[in-house]
Amino acid sequence: MIKKNCIVLVVLIFVQLLFSEQQTIHIATLEYPPFIYFENDQVKGPISEKVRDLFQELGINVIIKIYPIARGLFMVTKGDADAYFSLKKTPEREKQLLFTNEPLIQQPFVFFTTKESGIVWTGSIEDIKKYTIGVVSKTSYGAVFDNYVRNGIITNLDEAQTFEQNIRKLIAGRVDLVINSYDVGLTLLDKLQVENLIALLPPVEVVYSYLAFTKAKDYSELVEKYDILLKQKNKLKKQILSN
Repeated sequence: MIKKNCIVLVVLIFVQLLFSEQQTIHIATLEYPPFIYFENDQVKGPISEKVRDLFQELGINVIIKIYPIARGLFMVTKGDADAYFSLKKTPEREKQLLFTNEPLIQQPFVFFTTKESGIVWTGSIEDIKKYTIGVVSKTSYGAVFDNYVRNGIITNLDEAQTFEQNIRKLIAGRVDLVINSYDVGLTLLDKLQVENLIALLPPVEVVYSYLAFTKAKDYSELVEKYDILLKQKNKLKKQILSN
């Protein structure tokens, strides 16, 4: 009788552990202040909280960890992480990852340059194609800029591992321009206390970023539920703002 009860207890523990595992997903992200940042041993920021709240409503626990961009993308592609945010859609990425339909964030991407450079951006590629542009490795900057690079129109790229490295290169005169999110760039300028040295050029494009899941597991049902919930929240937000 005792042996039978022990077997039942072991089975129950196993089922509970399995259920718990099914209710927890590991999400990779990047250091992206003011939207995503690490503070007091926690990943914080409005986008991180938005993701946590969404999955909490869906009854799923999330573990969010920050990685270098290339490593985080590799992890989710291979299935070592379940999802990644925030990520811009590209044809290459959509082949490897299962993207949600509803965007997490909308951002204008702009060129940063030094005030003394005299560089102007009118929207014509002729304005900037001769200059060296700082970019972050494995990062998309929206269809407009990505297509310039893909088609060989922009070739003078200088890759860094972080957004901050690019700004430092710009200040040091190692690159002529840096393309970045408007909000992220301003946060970095404030952190480095170099606002007086840097000029912002008009936006290149307003870009949407998303959460994307690995294709190593079947998350199609979860993506559908996530999209329905986020769409409802986005619609409610628009209604509140319009009143």
